[in-house]
Amino acid sequence: MSISVPTPRRINKPYTLGAGWDLELRIYPDKRPGNLEIASLHKGLILIQSGVELVEEGAGFGVPVARFKDKTYFSGSATLTLLKEEPPPVIQKSYILDTVSVRDLRGGARISDSLYHPLHRAFTRAYLSRPSLRPLFNKVMESRIAMGVTTKFVKATPRGVVDMRFTLREGLIEVEAVTNKIASGCEELVILNEQGASTFRRYRDDGGLDLLDDAIGAWDKINTPEGTLSDVNGKSSFSVEKLSDSTVMYRGREKVRDRLSWTGIALSLKPGSSVKYVIRLQREK
Repeated sequence: MSISVPTPRRINKPYTLGAGWDLELRIYPDKRPGNLEIASLHKGLILIQSGVELVEEGAGFGVPVARFKDKTYFSGSATLTLLKEEPPPVIQKSYILDTVSVRDLRGGARISDSLYHPLHRAFTRAYLSRPSLRPLFNKVMESRIAMGVTTKFVKATPRGVVDMRFTLREGLIEVEAVTNKIASGCEELVILNEQGASTFRRYRDDGGLDLLDDAIGAWDKINTPEGTLSDVNGKSSFSVEKLSDSTVMYRGREKVRDRLSWTGIALSLKPGSSVKYVIRLQREK
């Protein structure tokens, strides 16, 4: 007796699935939703509550970013595939690393990378090492808009593909990142798991941390295997748990008017064959 093997099916429209309670998960085959600075990039799984998408300017769950020595590569192209339809369904989004960021001035003049990157690295080091000054740094970032400095994403020669596979269960997402199709020279692969900063304002973990808003930080290391982001009252939350000691997790939240609005937990790793982790959703009435 032969066993029927499901045939993968390309998806060309948004895929939405109930996640328990009044929550749903949605993933787009295109770049929607086109919110704020990362409008031109592909997103991951988006959390929906009572019909409202909560992602804001966040990347969604399970979005790869690859850092090479010369550039950081994002995904401006992707394909969405249904690998298995029977419960639990398995979705795969294949992210092509074909986009880099550039800075433009008002009028279309481009800021040279040789000038911008040293300044950006110095600013980032200061931002991460001086938490007490982050409100001031946020004001600086807001002033970039007034000065006409904008971040754009432009296509570049692709440097590989990352297949993100999501097994969707009620209240639980099992995630696998297949990373063996990235070009050589990748120094770090980051998997973003982000939703909107307006909803998810509180961070907690088993190490005793309980942080609100700016105290969460923008790129601070998590010292426990699992971290949780929730609304202020802790009634709606998502937790990210790493399953490998070789993976490092970071928490972050940035909310800058008209530019940034994300909260998330990122996994940092070296490209290899694959990495697995889980995302837990919780909702209290």
